[in-house]
Amino acid sequence: MYKTSKVVFSPRVRKSPYFNSTIKYGVQAFSVYNHMYMPTSYEGTIEDYNNLLKGVQLWDVGVERQVQIKGPDAEALSQFLTPRNIKKCSKGQAMYAPFLDFKGGFINDPVMLKIDEDCYWFSLADGDALLWAQGIAAGYKFDVDIHEPDVSPLQVQGPNSKELMIKVFGNWVNDLGFYRFKEVNHEGISMVIARMGYSRELCYEIFLQDHSKGDELWEILWQAGQDLNISAGTPNIILRLEGGILSYLADIDRTNNPYEVGLDWMVDLDQEDDFIGKESLREIYHSGPTKKLMGAEIPGDPITAFNEERWPVLIDGKKIGSMNALVYSPRLDKNIAYTILSIEHAKSGKEITISSPEKEIVAITVDLPWLERT
Repeated sequence: MYKTSKVVFSPRVRKSPYFNSTIKYGVQAFSVYNHMYMPTSYEGTIEDYNNLLKGVQLWDVGVERQVQIKGPDAEALSQFLTPRNIKKCSKGQAMYAPFLDFKGGFINDPVMLKIDEDCYWFSLADGDALLWAQGIAAGYKFDVDIHEPDVSPLQVQGPNSKELMIKVFGNWVNDLGFYRFKEVNHEGISMVIARMGYSRELCYEIFLQDHSKGDELWEILWQAGQDLNISAGTPNIILRLEGGILSYLADIDRTNNPYEVGLDWMVDLDQEDDFIGKESLREIYHSGPTKKLMGAEIPGDPITAFNEERWPVLIDGKKIGSMNALVYSPRLDKNIAYTILSIEHAKSGKEITISSPEKEIVAITVDLPWLERT
């Protein structure tokens, strides 16, 4: 359970277009993410998790702000910002495309949507990546316009999500491929609908293009989902860990590079185009990473408290890494965790000790993920 205190709302922190709907349907806790209020709990983490698995859920993820890069050099700048080879991405396709610094560390880990040949959206994790992109564009003199458009994502998650999306938007949803999207105008509401989302479950992401229509869009979906066991939810830490999904600044940050956290598949060192961090990543590729992200399982009763800090990981009393996220999975009936360990200890089946503030916890390392995508 999250430990929360009262949140005082003010104009200094922005509200999403779905804010009033989240209040109406029972949000109990918020965090601040990208300078916006982000719902974190309705009935509780496990209860929200169980509700999703038996129906369909709406997630206010309007905090995933977009960086729009548009203009003659849009493709060139977008390529310079990420180690993915975006020339393999076609119009109407999305692609996980992290931003790295010049040493290969993560600045942010957005998903990129190719809206047009000269227009790209980067759907951000928490962080001021808009300023990073604008600074790089100015410093390297790319001919582009970069700004935050009026675009606010809403995710539709769970086993009944396709049925709800077809019911509202039509049978074409059946043909929407994974990480593909379509521009739609529904009842006067402009949006982009993508087959993707922040879990390994069946899910969709609706990118609303009119802030004033947020509650209207929410209500259209909510009413259509009455016979589909619809509920309100949030990005869920249990779903995230089960699926091996990373959360920027929680699991990884600027001190980590793709080779350490299982994202080497998205680094294309052979492409002709240059990108930020290319030479550093080439060196890491040849020398090998010094640490590695691993899963861990903790035997015993369910652990219901979340770690507020990263806890040290020990072997024979010596620190060899950190435990960054911990949760009990009802589906697996296990306590599961993410650890980042020095490379010589990053092997599956190894016994480690996690040093919590209260006691030392014995765990066994495992490979990720626990669950594959639905």
